[in-house]
Amino acid sequence: MIRKVRLVTGCAALLIAALMATPAAAQSQAANGNIEGVVRDSSGAVLPGVTVTVTNTGTGAQRTVVTNENGAYRAVLLPLGAYTVAAELPGFKRYEQTGLALSAGQTVTIDVAMPIGGVEEVVSVTAENPVVDTAKIDTGRNISEREIKNLPLVSRNPYNYALVQPGVSGFENPEFGVPRFAANGTLLRVNYQIDGNTNTQKDRAGLRLLPVSEVMVQEVKVITSGYAPEFGQTMGLVYNAITPSGTNTFRGSGSYRFRRKDFSAFPYPFTGPRTADRKPDTKIDTWTAEAGGPVLRDRLHFFGGFESTYRDLSGQSTIIITPENAALIGLSPQPSAIPREQTARFYIGKFDYQLGQAHRATARYIRFENDSPNNIGGGLNSTEVSTDFLDAMNSAAFQVVSTFGSNRLNELRVQYANRHQSRSLSSLSGTGPRINIAGVANFGHPNANTSGAGFDFQQNIWQVIDNFTVLRGNHSYKFGFDMQFIEDKRTASLFTVYNFPTPAAYLAARNGTNPFSYSTFQQLFGDPDFRMDTAMYSAFVQDDWRVTPDLKMLYGLRYDLYRYPEGDANAPFEWNRDFRADRNNFGPRLGIAWTPFEDKRTVVRASTGVMYDQPLLAAYELAFQNSGSPSRFTVAVNPSSAGAPAFPGNLANLPPGFALPTQSISTVDPDFKVARTFQNNVQLERGLGRHFAASIGFVHVQGYDLPVITNINLINPTGTLADGRPIFSTAVNANTRRFPQFNQVNAVQSIGDSTYRAMTLQLNKRWSHNYQFDLSYTLGKGEDNAPLTSALSVQGDDARSDPTNLERDRGPNLIDMRHNFAGTIVARSSWTRGPEVLQALLTDNQVGILMQFNSGLPVNVRGNRDLNLDGVANDRPAGVG
Repeated sequence: MIRKVRLVTGCAALLIAALMATPAAAQSQAANGNIEGVVRDSSGAVLPGVTVTVTNTGTGAQRTVVTNENGAYRAVLLPLGAYTVAAELPGFKRYEQTGLALSAGQTVTIDVAMPIGGVEEVVSVTAENPVVDTAKIDTGRNISEREIKNLPLVSRNPYNYALVQPGVSGFENPEFGVPRFAANGTLLRVNYQIDGNTNTQKDRAGLRLLPVSEVMVQEVKVITSGYAPEFGQTMGLVYNAITPSGTNTFRGSGSYRFRRKDFSAFPYPFTGPRTADRKPDTKIDTWTAEAGGPVLRDRLHFFGGFESTYRDLSGQSTIIITPENAALIGLSPQPSAIPREQTARFYIGKFDYQLGQAHRATARYIRFENDSPNNIGGGLNSTEVSTDFLDAMNSAAFQVVSTFGSNRLNELRVQYANRHQSRSLSSLSGTGPRINIAGVANFGHPNANTSGAGFDFQQNIWQVIDNFTVLRGNHSYKFGFDMQFIEDKRTASLFTVYNFPTPAAYLAARNGTNPFSYSTFQQLFGDPDFRMDTAMYSAFVQDDWRVTPDLKMLYGLRYDLYRYPEGDANAPFEWNRDFRADRNNFGPRLGIAWTPFEDKRTVVRASTGVMYDQPLLAAYELAFQNSGSPSRFTVAVNPSSAGAPAFPGNLANLPPGFALPTQSISTVDPDFKVARTFQNNVQLERGLGRHFAASIGFVHVQGYDLPVITNINLINPTGTLADGRPIFSTAVNANTRRFPQFNQVNAVQSIGDSTYRAMTLQLNKRWSHNYQFDLSYTLGKGEDNAPLTSALSVQGDDARSDPTNLERDRGPNLIDMRHNFAGTIVARSSWTRGPEVLQALLTDNQVGILMQFNSGLPVNVRGNRDLNLDGVANDRPAGVG
């Protein structure tokens, strides 16, 4: 408790210091946008004191500002949508411009020229936004509502859209799961947000909390570099899904989509005859509905949406157990695939209330439900080890944006979000112990840890964000804080597992000829329940400074402090009794946008800064659950061990005199630091004509203190492999182990590093003449020495090749794609010939194309043997780095 008070006090002191400092930046890039510019007369002289009114044409909301002594005006924290801009000053004609659109994080620059005349005279201009955003500093991309509604998305998973952002590599998820991304050379580092509120599951890197559906997404903002100090807790990309809002016009839509197995090929891998009756079903049915409109015109608006998607997922769970092997071991005949299903439902409700010009409030609720019977991957898994999976998630958020006078604004956001998932026995589940026969089949009771019956997981997140903005001269100062409190609860499956080397060995045990013919037996003992409480505190100051009419600068400082859970005072290993916090996570940022030519069609962007990682709470979860404590431990024995059970028995009652085998434990190094990257980016963008723009950019990112798991307990090698890797003894004593009371001590250490370099090319056309496109190419190279497989715990959750030399693991990161091309195209048909019926049929049909072409992924060559006896059973062959 003492450490908790100290951390909270330190955070409070930091926030007080931030409040007393010179205020910082203006723009909220989370779920709002800005309109700014300079007002001049016909001669080009600036005009102070001009009243500028921006009006959201969809909701009627208005914001009035006055130009300063430099003729500049800024309307910030505006809700998204279509806008008009009007300027008035006695002695000058009134200026009005329509046709503007504001998207998330965007700053639209509208410079105004006011000729001399009477206010009753009006200069009307209908024009779109400038094709080049000269106020933009980051290298992000907005995926518009038109793209979201029209691009093909068989998965129904909008998170896959992040792959169209230059510099992002990876592969999509075929349903509502988590895509695998690499951005800036960092693997699975994503700050997921909904309307600027956190949507990242805190115990894993790169895992979103709530899935999203296209019915609950108006647009998506993806940023990979150059993001303001306001954003943090990631070294990779920020993915912000913006939910729709109602307007003064009632709108609604509904849809039905379907797919059947006749539309699909046989899945890979698939064994046996490829006949129609054996082809796994791929039935999919999706229903959607959404509606929005006014409750009180210009004041109160609503939006609601719903989606229900049923999927037959058996095509993703093909079984490769041969009929001959199934018959040999007495397993019932297996289908070609596990009859796995999924019914996912989304619900969203949202209200926006405009309380005059001074205050705007938004309340939003989202719920997701996933009911998935027989949820298990195929391969050697039989139907007996399947479980019924239930997953439910909720997010309730509230936002208030307030203006005080003409130059001060405050934004308050509050959220409660939670996830609850569980697994129970399915109608196909087996009984008895879990049985694995190497290379043949897995069957019996589905009690294998997190995928087993009895598993239960809950995560609750409370979040408070407050940002304050001050407009002063050519500066837009902003400062704020973000506090998140996380509660984790879970229950593990108390498993018993027999591993057999061959079918003959299993049959000998089953018929009683040799009940000790298994190779290993494992059983989890103790308390299956676990709870962990943590907190995340962040604060920032930033200044959005219009240095000259052609140069904009954004600079500031961010600080992140993570309160890790209290250690276990009774843990047998000292490091697990107290977890230290890393307190020096200061991240300076600087970015500029320079418009070098008078035509305002060319912009040079450059940014640099330090970005800190999110807290990888799974490392502490492992340290708690695998600490070697007698309250929870796994017994692994072979048939010759004293007290080893006879098949199919277990160790429910440990025999007298039974000695617990030497345990292997997990821990976190006391010197563990939060990983960080030093990001640098430069980009040149040029408008081509009225609707086209092209850009070229260069990125260099250096990563430091990446987490790596190391077995720190090995000492005194007994020899070396042909490639120089040390060979260790399997005996556990003071001559072979640093801590002889343990076998392996797997510590998470901040010792890895990475490098990423890339060139990006982009060509886009905004919507005009019934089509738009965005095409990009990335030439990139990412290297690191932090091993990773496909798990989401920490960056280095794969085993090291050599516990004494991390450089043996240096190489391409596992989602490193040298060449990556991505593109989107949306077009609408128009036909003006022939009968009216034919014109109606052939007009307003929209077509979307989503493209991704890339070079292959690096191959991580692993074997199935422990060559150097360090406890890692999948070593690389000798000489393979």
